[in-house]
Amino acid sequence: PPRRGPLQQRAELAASSRAFPRMKSEQVPRTGWIRAIRDALGISQSQLAARAGISRATVQQMERAEGRRRITLSSLDRLSHAMGCQVAFAIVPKGGSLDHVRRTQALARAEQILKEKRQAASKEELRPRELERRKDRLAAKLLRGSKRKLWRM
Repeated sequence: PPRRGPLQQRAELAASSRAFPRMKSEQVPRTGWIRAIRDALGISQSQLAARAGISRATVQQMERAEGRRRITLSSLDRLSHAMGCQVAFAIVPKGGSLDHVRRTQALARAEQILKEKRQAASKEELRPRELERRKDRLAAKLLRGSKRKLWRM
């Protein structure tokens, strides 16, 4: 198959990530997804353990691990299947699109570069409007140029 460029890759990923809702961190159940779903289904830890082929203490440990964000995908998968569910795992861009993430990074990198240049060059003071214009031009250049330069910090 022909090699896809970054623009096509971002478009394909954007299309597939639309299936996942954007959640705020406060929308994640305080007790974790396993316990919240288990409770909603009316399944006890013992019942879930029997369905997953593990001990009740292991279910308890897994629930605690999920609450600390230390659970493995394998454990999540095992418990979700035992509850008749499936794990839907995705990395979705903040701000809605990968292009937005790249633009945010380009602006942050441009600001950093301009700050370093001003420090090196006798602390030249620019009017805020001129500084914004320079930052926007440099961000556009970074977006067109090397991916490595864009992400260098």
